[in-house]
Amino acid sequence: MSIAALALFGILGLVVAALVGSGDDGADEAVTASPAVDRVIPSPGDEVLQQQRVAVVLDARYRLSSLVVYQSEQLTGGVDVTAQVDHIEGLNRFEFVPGEGRLIEALSPDTNCAVATFVLIARPEEADTARWCFEVS
Repeated sequence: MSIAALALFGILGLVVAALVGSGDDGADEAVTASPAVDRVIPSPGDEVLQQQRVAVVLDARYRLSSLVVYQSEQLTGGVDVTAQVDHIEGLNRFEFVPGEGRLIEALSPDTNCAVATFVLIARPEEADTARWCFEVS
């Protein structure tokens, strides 16, 4: 077998490995749909403890309008925790931490979801949202 054929098989192998290993199951599709969202915490599909912080990290040009935590996948009966969200300015991270005396004392076991609504600071009339779900043990 020639060196060119071996190189071609090697390249094809890398392409197949990248496609198989990408694991793109759409779990974070709602998050990556907007360029405003740098990251969400916990990541979609993660399994976390009941005191886990729920957060969104936005591009510096955006600010959070609201954060609602749903203690099921149905997105009904959510708790608007916006009033208790802390803003870490240097990171532009907006986070809510459950705890005693808070709007949510502990995340509910099983699936929880969060919906963050945010606006471009230069055009606050234009809102966008990110939705993600995670498991709580």
